[in-house]
Amino acid sequence: MTERKAANLQLKALTKKYGEQTALYETTLNIPAGRFTSILGPSGCGKSTTLMLIAGLEKPTAGCVLVDGDDVTNTPVEERGIGIVFQNYALFPNLTVKENILYGLRARKASEATLSSRLYEMLELTYLTDLSERYPAELSGGQQQRVAIARALAPHPRLLLLDEPLSALDAWSRASIGEQLRAIQEASGVTTVMVTHDRQEALSLSDYVVVMNAGHVEQADEPNDIYDRPASEFVATFVGGMNIVRMPLIREGAATGLRYADVKLYRATEAALTRPYTFVGQVQAVQFMGDAVRVKVLLNDFQTTITADALRINTDRSVFSLHSLIAVELPESAWRTWGAQ
Repeated sequence: MTERKAANLQLKALTKKYGEQTALYETTLNIPAGRFTSILGPSGCGKSTTLMLIAGLEKPTAGCVLVDGDDVTNTPVEERGIGIVFQNYALFPNLTVKENILYGLRARKASEATLSSRLYEMLELTYLTDLSERYPAELSGGQQQRVAIARALAPHPRLLLLDEPLSALDAWSRASIGEQLRAIQEASGVTTVMVTHDRQEALSLSDYVVVMNAGHVEQADEPNDIYDRPASEFVATFVGGMNIVRMPLIREGAATGLRYADVKLYRATEAALTRPYTFVGQVQAVQFMGDAVRVKVLLNDFQTTITADALRINTDRSVFSLHSLIAVELPESAWRTWGAQ
């Protein structure tokens, strides 16, 4: 077995139809080599279909999949050099951790020396050194996930595909397991594509994010650009808390986005109301969010509702008691716009 360099993945006009229904519309993407890419979107957006087409588990209606410039569209899944980790991990319950990890290498008739050295590397990489003789039923969800990743990486795949890898874990475990997953990817250097519906997961773990909706790619970019410079109203609202404002005094009524955290709240004093783009509003709801307090305010046009996330550490909560009148600043420096301007 030889090390493979990180692979570049390209999709060209990839289309998938199921009868009269189109799941994916002429999708063209260039996935960066050696990086961690997330395909993000709601249920039914086409993200899992895209992953299955990359893997070769589905055949496209049109278009092609290229790996390092080679067209693999019609190459069988077992010949693509792709490691796949499914949502349920698909471990063999009757095999130990060691045997699960080496399963693919044994199928390829690797030498005993290769099996031994690769097992050691994978156990070290995935923090499983002390668990090699255990069975899947004796492991936690996070440990099972790492076994599945080690098994996928053991044969030196060109690509690693992850299908909702953290969704089966409890909320407490996701953050730490996600950090471990990212560390494993960075250490292995393998080009990785993860499908997820979790916005925070995609933004925090990825080098590159592809946002999908209704079978189309809405935007593909680095996480901070997805968040700060959304390409559409869908991206603006889907990747995080965003107010969409349509007010005559702001860009002549054109749709304008403001993140919840960018909205400023003040006591409704004369001085506060002299600030640019500051309006009087009535507090409709106050929600405790841990480090922040989420406040919903109906502005005095009686049409626009604004949501603001105020940090508790530097906030006087008496400013926004329920039903009170407050000043709401929508700072121009924080406006997000998209499409033709």
